[in-house]
Amino acid sequence: MMATTRPVQVEEIAKTDAYRLIVFNRAGTSVLLKSGSSGFELPLICIPRFTRPAKEITTFLRDRWGIPSVLLFSGLLEDSASPAYFATLEAQVRISALPAGMDWFPVQHAISHLLKNKKYSVLESSYLKATNWISAADAEPFSRIGWLSNLQDWVTTVIRPRGMELKDFEQLNGSETFSLIRFETTQHPVWFKAVGKPNLHEFPITVALAELFPEYMPSLLATRPACNGWLIADAGGPPLDEMKDLPAWEAAAAALADLQIASIGAIDGLLVVGCRNLRTGPLLELVGPFLEVIAALMMQQKKVPPAILSPKELSDLGATLKNALCCLESLGFPDTLGHSDFNPGNILVGSERCVFIDWAEGHVSHPFLTFEYLISHLRKDYPSLVRFEDPIRSSYAQRWESVSLSEHVSEAFLFSPLVAVFAYAVAGNSWREPERLEIPQVPGYLRSLTRRMKKEADSVQRRRVECIN
Repeated sequence: MMATTRPVQVEEIAKTDAYRLIVFNRAGTSVLLKSGSSGFELPLICIPRFTRPAKEITTFLRDRWGIPSVLLFSGLLEDSASPAYFATLEAQVRISALPAGMDWFPVQHAISHLLKNKKYSVLESSYLKATNWISAADAEPFSRIGWLSNLQDWVTTVIRPRGMELKDFEQLNGSETFSLIRFETTQHPVWFKAVGKPNLHEFPITVALAELFPEYMPSLLATRPACNGWLIADAGGPPLDEMKDLPAWEAAAAALADLQIASIGAIDGLLVVGCRNLRTGPLLELVGPFLEVIAALMMQQKKVPPAILSPKELSDLGATLKNALCCLESLGFPDTLGHSDFNPGNILVGSERCVFIDWAEGHVSHPFLTFEYLISHLRKDYPSLVRFEDPIRSSYAQRWESVSLSEHVSEAFLFSPLVAVFAYAVAGNSWREPERLEIPQVPGYLRSLTRRMKKEADSVQRRRVECIN
């Protein structure tokens, strides 16, 4: 049955982003066009807002139009009256059963005769970019037609000696500089990931962690340094965010502690490969500069609520923060591997082991900060599991009690929630980048994190916890 496009209702439009699609064939000689009221035009679809365009668009083309494809790049349509986007894709097959009113046209014919309207000048610029096979530097390795075919050839050379053959693929994320592809094989799936700026450090971090701690990482099958990419075996287990049972969360907490304890002797090497330095010493030095920036941002806030923190409140917060950092330092815990984006989607729970992924936010810090990020997600996103916080915390603590005094573990938990929020706030560096502070959402987010710090600091003060150095 021929696929058709469903009309988008008015109430849906506010929740979607519109994309003009530029779909080239594998040779780069034809482009897909749709007949409209004033001639042929680029097809238009809407996808849910705040989702991954690569996944949404390629899934739409496969499921609705029967066209397997890969996204090359996307961007904002400059000449559009309202915010709209374009997406440039490479179709992996050329089929005849297209939706009504659509057909393939020679690219040069489309550029010269069919799309003279200025708003479609993006077709020509996209064509030139997608077919620029001769490039002095491969800064955008996934922007050109043919990259998926070359990648599939490379993957085949890696998996064939292991008795596997490629079957299908699914693009989950992508742009000119990064890619995430799931390849189906005759056995288990394999995953290809490549990173670009600003996450180039994820490549050496991932390779180092796979070599140092293979028990806690997906099996690394091969690397592709030219595009900062790597191929891993499927870990086999579902992500923790799909699991609502206490044993899975307890296993994840215990595995995190085991990984961190195992990393104690590897800290210097982890810093060398790109993990952020969020140890207590560097964090102490950032308390004053960070709160100075926040004081200025508080003065810029125009609406109340939320509360505007006064200079006195910020000064008190700074004192409590410094005391908390000093207390954590005095307890003598070793610095370990940490993860500033330790959410349940980055934890895969199998029957025999837990695996941790997506290490762009890898850091070195007091170990308990990473655990606090997991608990923060538990409280925010899993209300039915909040009642299990104590046993989950106990699973984590028991592992640390093998290398530290039980009372030290308990005391560290008094300070780690406050320090975790502060470390998260300063790790992104947005607070000291003037151009990013010009983005309206950034100051508001930093103010919100600071109010969260004050809440945690007030909790520390209520317990009247003081550290004698």
